[in-house]
Amino acid sequence: MNDLRRYLRSPYYWRRAWLRLTETVTRRIHPEALLGDVLASGVRLGTSAAGGAPGPTTGLRLLYVAPRHENGNPARGLSYEENHFLPALAALGFDVLPLDSLGLVRRAGRRVASEVLVEAAFRYRPEVAFFVLFRDDFEPEAVEEVRRLGCTTFNWFADDHWRFESFSRRWAPRFAWAVTTDPRAPARYREHRIAHVIRSQWGVNHHLFRPLNRPCRFDVTFIGQPHGRRRAVLRALARAGLDVRAWGYGWRGGRVSTHRAVEIVNESAVNLNLSNAVTGTVDQIKGRDFEVPACRALLLTQRVEALDDYYDPGTEVLVYDGLDDLVDRARWALGHPGEADRIRDAGYRRVLREHTYERRFLDIFRRAGVVP
Repeated sequence: MNDLRRYLRSPYYWRRAWLRLTETVTRRIHPEALLGDVLASGVRLGTSAAGGAPGPTTGLRLLYVAPRHENGNPARGLSYEENHFLPALAALGFDVLPLDSLGLVRRAGRRVASEVLVEAAFRYRPEVAFFVLFRDDFEPEAVEEVRRLGCTTFNWFADDHWRFESFSRRWAPRFAWAVTTDPRAPARYREHRIAHVIRSQWGVNHHLFRPLNRPCRFDVTFIGQPHGRRRAVLRALARAGLDVRAWGYGWRGGRVSTHRAVEIVNESAVNLNLSNAVTGTVDQIKGRDFEVPACRALLLTQRVEALDDYYDPGTEVLVYDGLDDLVDRARWALGHPGEADRIRDAGYRRVLREHTYERRFLDIFRRAGVVP
């Protein structure tokens, strides 16, 4: 009994009881335990480990930090990066360690997510880390620590057209390399003395977006969100007498699975790309500009800066300037199926030759000196 009284009077006992109560109430998980959970999908082994021919990055470990689900929300399905980036990096031969960035932040908060990030880099010692940050997902010091641990770090800056000042300029110095899709961004980076910048572009996972040889069921279709002026554009097409359908988060048809999206692209006479950014004030090249031709489907896309660097307009894709031109070119495509087929074939060949993500990433890593 005296031993029990001494034990209950001990500050150590009460501190331990308080810590256990805190852990129970807050459900706080130790970062090391959380690391095991968020990496539950395991290492994605590269080509050589899967039994095929060695890839150009075989033997290199890559920490892949990007959202697994769209906007970090499982209810909205897999993210663009999960569908396109991750398979291409594994196909190059990397042993990829995927870390679901937004899912981790939603579950544990920014501070703990940053601890998990550093723990992953310290524990698995990747030679390369490839990030796709959407906002201030991690503490800047954590990203810098990954680099100090001997890892060559990259971030894919997808929105330099409209948030260079508010986002990219702050984060780019934290990485060894900044990758941008904006043709004007490299000069802006240089103005801020950020030198290690690689201009790249969207591409496609051509193993996923591929020809299905389906009969045509739709005239004009669009898959994407209805932000900016997109609803008005589709209403104008309908008023012009065109049968136009739309799918995506925010449309009546809703978001469709990747499988269904590929089917729709394959079953459409004309696949429309609207190039406005989320803000509605900037037009830019989109992932759809490569997904549609990869299905050997006809792309009708808005003319934007640098599009000519990737396609021969009129030969490999159809390009429109303004609403009246959009209506005219859609009508032309529907009325000239033979010529449209030739454009489909040419666009398909161009994508496979130059615009797959395997080629995009290989170019990025070669320019950074990661691979010869």
